This record gives sequence, C-alpha cells and structure tokens, in this order.
Amino acid sequence: MGAGHDNAAAELARRLTGRGHVVDSVNLLELPAGGQGPRLRAFYGLLLRRAPVVYDAAMRFWARWPRPLEAVTAAGAGPYERGLAAAIERSRPDVVVSTFNLSSQCLGRMRADGRATVPIVTYVTDPGAHPYWVHPAVDLHLAVTPDTAVALAAMGARRVAATGPLVRPGFAAVPDLASVGAAARRRHGLPETGALALVAAGSEAYGHVEHTVRVLSAVPGVLPVVLCGRDDRLRRRLERHRLGRPLGWVDDVPGLMAAADVLIDNAGGLTCLEALVTGLPVVVFRPLPGHGRFNARSLHASGLAVWARRDDDLGPAVRGLLDDDAARTAQVGRGRAIVTGDVADEVLRLVDAS
Repeated sequence: MGAGHDNAAAELARRLTGRGHVVDSVNLLELPAGGQGPRLRAFYGLLLRRAPVVYDAAMRFWARWPRPLEAVTAAGAGPYERGLAAAIERSRPDVVVSTFNLSSQCLGRMRADGRATVPIVTYVTDPGAHPYWVHPAVDLHLAVTPDTAVALAAMGARRVAATGPLVRPGFAAVPDLASVGAAARRRHGLPETGALALVAAGSEAYGHVEHTVRVLSAVPGVLPVVLCGRDDRLRRRLERHRLGRPLGWVDDVPGLMAAADVLIDNAGGLTCLEALVTGLPVVVFRPLPGHGRFNARSLHASGLAVWARRDDDLGPAVRGLLDDDAARTAQVGRGRAIVTGDVADEVLRLVDAS
C-alpha cells in the first residue's frame, strides 16, 4: 500500500539478481482485478485522513479476533488470487516472496488449497506484529526484530526467522558519516551546524505532520527538516507558515539521515528501520492509527525508539537523545544490532531445502 512495501521488494530483488537469480516482481494492487487496486488505495487513504478512529478500531479488532476480518478480506480476494495464480503460472518460480500483508493472506490461502505448490515466504516489513501478516500455510515468515519473530510465532506463523530490515546499501554504516552528512547539508541548503530533526511521515505524508513540526519548532536549538514525500500541498503550507525546512520528494534520504541528529517518525516502518541501520536515533510521535501504533509499541518496548506520547513529551525526548550521550549510544547500538542475517539467504535456503 505504501512505498515501504515496494522498496523492501525492490531491495530483495536487487540482492537476488546480484547473485544470478531471475526475479519477477508483481504489485498486487496493479493486477487486473476489476479496478479494485486503485479503489483499495483510495479507501485506505480516506480512512487515514478522514476516519483514523475507524481504521484504528478495525486493526485492534483484527488483532484480537482475526478470523472475522480475515473472512471478510478473503470474500473479496478472488480477483487478486486469480491474478497471482496467473503470475505464478507465467513465471514458474521456485519460491514466492510477499512483502505486503494482503498478498500474504492471498498466497497463504492458495498454498493451503493447492493452488500454489511452490514455497511461500512472507517478509514482514513492520516491527509491530499483527495477525494480518500471518497465514499458517505460509512456509516461512521473516521478521525485522527477534521480538517481532516471537510475536508472529505466537500468532500462528509456522516457521519464523529474524533477519533485520531490507534496506538499501546506502543506509548501512559508512566509514565517514560526518563527511557524508556535511555534504548533504550543503546539497539541501541546510545550516552547517546545529541540531537537525528529520521528520518523516511516509511517501504520502499521512498523519499530523504540520502539528508535529509546530511542536518540534518550539524545541530550542533544533531545526525540523520535513520529508513531505508526494504531498506538495503540505510542503507549500509549511513554506507559507515558515515552519521548519520542508522538502519535497528526495532520493538522498541516506545523506539526510547522515546529516540529521534524530528522526521523528509516525509510522515505524521502513524509514524508521533505515534510520536504525544508519545509526540515527528515533523518536516516534503521533503514530498513525492501526499499524503505526502497533509499531510504536513494539519499537518502544524493544528499546529501539523513544515513544513521545504527548506534545509535552516530544521536546524532552529529543533533547534527551541530543544531550545524553549514553542514551543515544545505547539506542544506536540496539538499532544496528537488529541486522542479524540476510533475507536473501533465508529465501535461498528454503528453496534449497524444498
């Protein structure tokens, strides 16, 4: 549904093709399913922007009583499953990997009733485990943290391994992070000195981004640098009100993370995981309903991020990471330690064993 799923799939494809394997990528929402994909995207965006309480309630209900909502999604999944079956028949793969929860549910049902005879892998892009990622017929679930893996197993995942996030090589630790960050500051016209707080809200900039920037702007000595993604209206609105330093769509996120001192995130997804691998401390604030709150809870419990639950908590959380070297070092160490394996290795091991 978001760029995080697509980017994870693209990175896995890059790793596999680099080892000489052929990869065919399929976007579930772009399959010829009677126009359902675009409608689902639009409905998802509408819920997050106009009815977040409804979306959050649905995710909580699904987490506690998964079977009713899984039955509802299964009832309307026929066109998607036919599209996936056609793609599998066309490519004749040795393994199918899903990075999107709805495709994982479709593929799990297909594996259970024999329509998919090759191994199925689900790579869970979220640190917060949720039943909508889990189908007992899926051969292997891969998680970004050990805590996520334990929670997925408790939800019925048959076989689980923790590998760490699927992030591009540019986010890995580099020999001279300071020089990379300084170059990024010059490239984006940012001050050469002073603390930068990178504000991220995903490719569509869902959530209370403007409110976050207003609260953050009151923190002394901190300049908010806002990743507005595809939301040009948000960027123009922040520019008009002179709030922080808003940026449109940028490809240089690794450089900006090297330049920043802390990430303010509301989704807990791929951008957050990229920051952890880079060595950038994370504060979660005003998490998105549903999956954002599940991710915030998991990241906070694992010590991978600070969860600022109220407006008054954001400033102290940011200043704490900026001023307390021990707290900063501890969080950075935990973040880099989540990389314990390679998703591509796990996928290929499953193929070899099949």
